[in-house]
Amino acid sequence: MKDNIQDLVKYVTSTGFFEKIKVVATDKKVILEAMEKEKDIILKGSFAKPIAGLEGEFGLSNLSLLGHISSDPQFNAPESNIEFKYDEKDGVKNPVEMRYVNKSKSYINYRFMSIKLVPAQPKFAEPVWDIVIRPSSSDVKQFAWAANGLGVYEQYFIPRVQNGELKFFIGEEDAAAQRGAVTFATGIDAKFENRNKWRIKHIQPILAMAEGADCEMSFSIKGVIQIAINTGVGEYKFLFPAKAA
Repeated sequence: MKDNIQDLVKYVTSTGFFEKIKVVATDKKVILEAMEKEKDIILKGSFAKPIAGLEGEFGLSNLSLLGHISSDPQFNAPESNIEFKYDEKDGVKNPVEMRYVNKSKSYINYRFMSIKLVPAQPKFAEPVWDIVIRPSSSDVKQFAWAANGLGVYEQYFIPRVQNGELKFFIGEEDAAAQRGAVTFATGIDAKFENRNKWRIKHIQPILAMAEGADCEMSFSIKGVIQIAINTGVGEYKFLFPAKAA
């Protein structure tokens, strides 16, 4: 469970995009779902293995406290333990609390949210992706470099394929304004004359965070970008619906 918490904090809650996370845990799998308050980012995730002692449906809120618990210098000590408290209502048992006690016997009780208070999560029928790439560290850094300079003037970017290169255009290509482009991937054998646009401040931080993990980025001409991060502990699919250009 400690690995799961640390992984979730590092790759999901630390982004600051989500206020509440829906959790469905069984003896076979743990499913995670969340949605950014403006519905610009959707999370569909899961852990690689079930969590012993955790079954039921509940929500995570007060996510900064979850991060604080995992920041305890004694968190990974073998003597530090996590256990769950359950309540039963109408014949259904669901977890309501996580109790963390470290080796010094200091503790924090973290309350779960009732599943009834978790916002309904959107269903997502995964499209046939037009482009699927594995971003390199250098490409991600180039995007960050361009975004840090041009993001003051333009909050969106537009991905397009030109001459086998996937380019991220920041600002309109022929506009009389500050603008630029990043060659994000080469050897692309697909047509992608896209007119949709995406917020830089949503995509760029997720790409930067993914460095060192197994990361795959997918594009649909229908107006969706997906960044899938597989850490070995969890898989997190961040979905970004487009804004019309």
